[in-house]
Amino acid sequence: MELLERSTKIESPGVLKAGNPGKSLAYWQGRAAEIAQIQQWLTDKNTFLIGIEGIGGTGKSMLAAKIYNEIEGFPKRFWADVSYGAGFSDLARQVLREFSFPVPEQEAQLMQALVKCLQSGQYLLIIDNLESLLQPDRQWGSQFYSDFFQAWVEHGGNSKVIVTTRERPELKGFEWLPLKGLQVEEGVALLTVLGIRGDLRDFVKLVGGHPLLLRLVADLLKAEYSQDADLSRLADLGLGNLRQLLTDSQVVGIHRWENVGMVLVLDASFNRLNELQKALLLNISVYRGGVESAAAVAVLPGSSETEIERELRNLVKRSLLVEKLNGKRRFDFQPVVLEYVRYQAGDQTQAHQRAINYYLLNVKQKPWRTKEDIKEYLEIFYHWFQLEKYDSAFNILQSCDVFLTLRGYYTVQVDLYRQLIAVWEKTIETANWKYRDVLASLGNPYNSLGLYQQAIECCHQSLEISRQIGDRNTEGKSLANLGNAYNYQGKYQQAIECEHQSLEIAREIGDRNLESLSFMNLGNTYNSLGLYQQAIGCYQQSLEISRQIGDRYTEGKSLGNLGNAYNYLGQHQQAIGCYQQCLEIAREIGDRNTEGISLGNLGNAYNYLGQYQKAIEFFQQCLEIVREIGDRNSEALSLMNLGNTYNYLGQYQKAIEFFQQCLEIAREIGDHNTEGKSLANLGAAYNSLAKYQRAIEFCQQSLEIVRQIGDRNSEALSLMGLGNAYNFLAEYQRAIEFHQQSLEIVREIGDRNSEGKSLNNLGLAYLNQRQYQRAIEFFQQSLEVATKIGDHDTQGKSLNNLGNAYLHQRQYQQAIEFFQQSLAIAREIGDRLVKSASLCNLGNAYNSLGQYQRAIEFFQQSLEIKREIGDIRGEAIVWLNLGLSLENLNRESDALGAYRNARELFQVTGIDDNVQLCNNAIKRLSQPKTPVVSRRGFWEWLRWLWRWVCSWFRR
Repeated sequence: MELLERSTKIESPGVLKAGNPGKSLAYWQGRAAEIAQIQQWLTDKNTFLIGIEGIGGTGKSMLAAKIYNEIEGFPKRFWADVSYGAGFSDLARQVLREFSFPVPEQEAQLMQALVKCLQSGQYLLIIDNLESLLQPDRQWGSQFYSDFFQAWVEHGGNSKVIVTTRERPELKGFEWLPLKGLQVEEGVALLTVLGIRGDLRDFVKLVGGHPLLLRLVADLLKAEYSQDADLSRLADLGLGNLRQLLTDSQVVGIHRWENVGMVLVLDASFNRLNELQKALLLNISVYRGGVESAAAVAVLPGSSETEIERELRNLVKRSLLVEKLNGKRRFDFQPVVLEYVRYQAGDQTQAHQRAINYYLLNVKQKPWRTKEDIKEYLEIFYHWFQLEKYDSAFNILQSCDVFLTLRGYYTVQVDLYRQLIAVWEKTIETANWKYRDVLASLGNPYNSLGLYQQAIECCHQSLEISRQIGDRNTEGKSLANLGNAYNYQGKYQQAIECEHQSLEIAREIGDRNLESLSFMNLGNTYNSLGLYQQAIGCYQQSLEISRQIGDRYTEGKSLGNLGNAYNYLGQHQQAIGCYQQCLEIAREIGDRNTEGISLGNLGNAYNYLGQYQKAIEFFQQCLEIVREIGDRNSEALSLMNLGNTYNYLGQYQKAIEFFQQCLEIAREIGDHNTEGKSLANLGAAYNSLAKYQRAIEFCQQSLEIVRQIGDRNSEALSLMGLGNAYNFLAEYQRAIEFHQQSLEIVREIGDRNSEGKSLNNLGLAYLNQRQYQRAIEFFQQSLEVATKIGDHDTQGKSLNNLGNAYLHQRQYQQAIEFFQQSLAIAREIGDRLVKSASLCNLGNAYNSLGQYQRAIEFFQQSLEIKREIGDIRGEAIVWLNLGLSLENLNRESDALGAYRNARELFQVTGIDDNVQLCNNAIKRLSQPKTPVVSRRGFWEWLRWLWRWVCSWFRR
């Protein structure tokens, strides 16, 4: 009888039974007071969580089903039965899909998404059998559920969450309804409608109105005495002493009467079954979730499937099973009946073994695509685990571990491996090499989920044990994963130390796979530090080894990382070649993580080439994949890349939204590297919006973080952003100091791509000081670097800036030559942004020469491109310039329209100073007898405009 006082054993990650309750309310009786109380809570704006608590069989689920089916005011509702220890991720995903809300895959983001989803509408979510998720001490078996409930209580909304449970979790914020048995009249009504006769009132009082017990008694009497279903017949069923047992304090002891009665009635019901029915119940109880007749036959050989299904349906009539028809007929237990049957079964070794054999015969062959394809393996893991054959459970998990990694099912890996770790620690089997291997391996899914501290703790544990017992292989693996975690946290020196140690061990023990991995990890850290030549050397060694040993996974990763180093060095075509090879391998082996990263890398390469729409397409594909598989780190990077591209296109608010999302994730997962870059990019976006003080704040925050973690590349980026902001504020000397510091760093780390940009920025600062010759020198140096490394983006901008420098010196023909060269490069590489800028500048040059009609032609060509690519700010600048040319031709009406178009677009971008510039022009033209703009007025205009035009060339 004690078993019915316990919570159901946690079986995570288990089976989620979701959708609709699937419970018949045909014999519903009473509960008016309870329904009224729940209705009151459902209309209370300050109540977000409602709990229905009671012992097994009191009708908690039936009451919740009544509310679910009949309550008004909730256009959408969802039922989730977690009686088999369903994982939070499965529940959250299904709820989000049902409520038509975007579905992230990772645990941490799923909790936030589910809260936001519930806040977005008026939904009803019912979680049935919550006790299955609790430990015996009422603590949560899964922290994700606890986090969700706490977040929902804190934030709340118009939606309501109802749970049913036998045990209250240690959590505040619930309104609890303790559910007892039916009232006497309600119990009598239930027995009457079920066709039972006798002293109904006395019996209902005796059993405390326990609904399931009443139903079991009624079904037992009808099954045995269909013509005379009278309570007096209970004595014939071995329940003649029920009153004595239920009132004897020595029998009842500390137990509730209902539980004692339930066990007695279940005993009587079970004893009246035929041998096949008994065996059927005992054996199918080893399964999780609904059971098909074929699965039942597998654990009970010797009977036909037809015979087995007939007996299963007979057990439904006795309320010992519940039948559900959803495509296939399935049979399931009431939780309290399941516990009783498992208790009666005792040793279920043979049944578990037969279940394992059944699943082995039904496993799906590769290639696998979703978790559903490996569900048989996960069930086999469960049965080995129940048999306490933990080594066998580990082995079956290993057979699909690579698939789980490649498809990004990191949370499943964490849940299953944590189960093994818990039992090995409890049984003091920590000397088992599999225990150490699991600890070390957990570093990978934790890193991919952005849970770096957990990764570090696991790797340290594994490392300590491995060193104690001299397990060099696991020691090397632990060091490699530890280095990865430190790299993600921006702790580069610690990462390098771990990776060098890992490499040394790999060579010592002759583990070529670990050697390849160590070289790749070391290359990643050098890349993070901006030491690209060292990184390339490491990647090439990793690539060579992986090809020698036929390791396609590491080969693909090495190619992708090699492409990154080439990209940073400005060798974009070489980078694209590496990325394409990497993408091909990733798709060949089903590595979704690397597929997503490869797409993102291709986007970066095309960004550098100025092919922004193509870049956006790759970034969007990447974002879709990494969100699907739950790779938080890559998700943040994808958002940042999209932000950069929209910044290039002049869509600054959209860029800021992406940078903010990236920053939020980076801070959440503790990725200081990405946090620093996000802040620097936010600074760049606010620079473009002419909000320079805000830009300076973001760049300074970035600078502080990246200096702490030793990220030299991002330090240069932050200094560059500060230099640009002070340049716009006309504090040119201060700007030059920041750009000089940036240039010094990028030259030190060998970042040729950023070197070209720093030289360009220095040139712009000197140009603003009207030190034209000095500016030209820096633009020439920038052009030289960009030409050498094949950085067409910076090459085109350098040529444009050289043209502007000569334009300021009124050397128009030289300016036009440079603009024409820039235009030729842009057309060659398909960079429409640089092409439109070159056309605009040509228009400026011909405007200066007084060839206004020709200038207008160039402006119109530039305008057409700006519109096509969505460069709002660039379009506004062209309209402004076009207005000036039209005004010079005395086409005042057309000029007025151009200025108004420019003003409208500048208002969209949020640049108030430019709006005022347009207003001044409109006001001037609106006055009578508008004079033609003089050459002197033109130059004042051009100087005013120059500060805004040059901002594009700083990016």
